[in-house]
Formats: sequence, structure tokens, C-alpha cells
Amino acid sequence: MPQPSHLIDDIQALLDPLRQMHRRHQAALDEHRTKDGYVIEGHHAAYEEARYTTAIEASDTLDTIRNRLERLIAAPAHRAFTIAHKGPGHDEGASPWLFVVNATDLDDAHRTLTQLPSYKNWLVDTRAPGDTDSASNADVVSDHSHVGTRAPGTYLDLRQEQEQILASPTASRSVPAPPPPSPPSAAPRRSR
Repeated sequence: MPQPSHLIDDIQALLDPLRQMHRRHQAALDEHRTKDGYVIEGHHAAYEEARYTTAIEASDTLDTIRNRLERLIAAPAHRAFTIAHKGPGHDEGASPWLFVVNATDLDDAHRTLTQLPSYKNWLVDTRAPGDTDSASNADVVSDHSHVGTRAPGTYLDLRQEQEQILASPTASRSVPAPPPPSPPSAAPRRSR
């Protein structure tokens, strides 16, 4: 079971997008309400459409949040892991890119990361022209990969995408194992 301090970080990561969604929803509804909260005359149809649209988004988000909470208390416990990956300019001293996923350990985190569409798109965007190699364990900067997260905004949080994929009825529950890890290379100690 994750330690309480890690649970707080994970719960905070769940709450931030919910708060943003709530503000967006209130703003969308406020366009059709008076300062006292009453629907403006002639805006009833638009107000009901906004309520419907925001309710659908909230319902979809609720499924994702429920799945993430269930995984936090699952056995074995799924926690946030940060995987550091070499990106453009790494050989010249650029900081590694940091990705956060929920997993049971670092190997599981790397395996999970390599299955996510956003990560795959990042690979395509950052590879040199003509480079068709996919990510390998050699691209992981093990000195910067760890359990937990750092300050928000210093990493790419892919946990919501991960949970949406897991919540999908067509999602495959089995993830193929990655190739055996290569010995980590010495990497400069930089953080993103």
C-alpha cells in the first residue's frame, strides 16, 4: 500500500484536473445565468445544452477518476513512477524528459509508458529524420527515474491517458514485456 505522503501526491494529481473542469463548467453555465444564479430569459435552451455537455464530460471523467483511485488501493499497489528518457540534445547535456505513469515498479512503469499513444507520438516527434528505431531501455536515464513525482509542471503526466485507455472497453489488459534492459549509461545529473 502506498505511503500516505505518496497518496496525497496522487490524490492531488487527481484533484487538479477536476478543479479545472469544474471552473470550465461553471464558466459555461454562467454565460446563461444572472449573478443570482437564475437562468437568463431566452437562454433556457442554451443553458440546458451546456448542462448536458458538461454532464457528459463529468460522467466520462468520473470513470477515469474511479479507475485511478481503484488502482491506488489495488494489490500490488499502483503508484506514480517517473521515467526519465533521453530526448533531443541529451548527448550535449540537455535534461532528460520526465514522464509519469502509475505502475507497480520501474520496469512496469517503463512497459506501461511504451504503450501510451502520447509517448509514441513524442518518440516520432523527437527522433531524427530517418530514425525508425523505437524506444529502448537504453534511452531511459535510470539516475532520474524513480518512484513518485516532482513539482507539477516538471514532468509529462500521462496517468489520465493511461486510465482512459484502461477504462476503454476494447483495452487489452495484457501489456507485452519489453526487451531485457540494457546496462544504464552514465548520465549527467540534470532535472527537467
